Amino acid sequence: MFERYTEEARRAVYYSRAEALVRKASAICVPDVLVGIARDKNSRASQIASLKPRDAELRAALGIAPFPENIDCSLPGPKNAIPLDSDVKKTLAYAAQEADADHEFWLDTDHLLRGLLRFPNAATDVLAKLGIELEAMRAASIRNRQEFPPQRVRNRLRLRAFVKKFRAHLILIAILLIIFAYLKSQG
Repeated sequence: MFERYTEEARRAVYYSRAEALVRKASAICVPDVLVGIARDKNSRASQIASLKPRDAELRAALGIAPFPENIDCSLPGPKNAIPLDSDVKKTLAYAAQEADADHEFWLDTDHLLRGLLRFPNAATDVLAKLGIELEAMRAASIRNRQEFPPQRVRNRLRLRAFVKKFRAHLILIAILLIIFAYLKSQG
C-alpha cells in the first residue's frame, strides 16, 4: 500500500501509528496522522506549513497529550497491525490524488497534509484556525517543489512499485495474450 510513499511520508505514517498505540486507540485516526506529519521538522509538509514549531498547539487543539519520553514496553510491536479508520483511508486516497495532480509518482508529506484538507474532519478545523488551507498549501507545494525538486528514484524501484500496484492487471493481460496466441495458432 505504501510503495509510492517517500521515506518522509512513511515516517509520518509510522509516527501516526505510534501515536495511536501510545493512546491505546483501536485504530489510527486523523489527529494521529496530523501529529505524525508534524513530527519531522525536515519533512516537506513541515517546511511548507511550519508544523513542527506548532506541535504543542496542534496537540492541544486536537486533545492529544504530548508524546511520552518513555514508551510503555507492553505496546504491540511492529508486526501487530492497527487498522486505519475510514477518514484516514479517505485521507490517503485524497493524498494519492494530490500526488497524481502534481504529476508526481512519489507521495510526500505535503500530499498527506493536502489529503487531510480535502474533506471535513478534526484536522481540517485545527489547520484552518492556524491559517493552513488547501489552495494555499497547493501553491506553497508547487513553489517548494520548484525550489527543492524531489529526489529522483532509480527506474528499477519505480518499475517494481508499478508492477506491484498493477500486478492483477498485468496477469490478466498476460493470460489474454496467451489465449489470443493459442486461438491464432488454431486458425
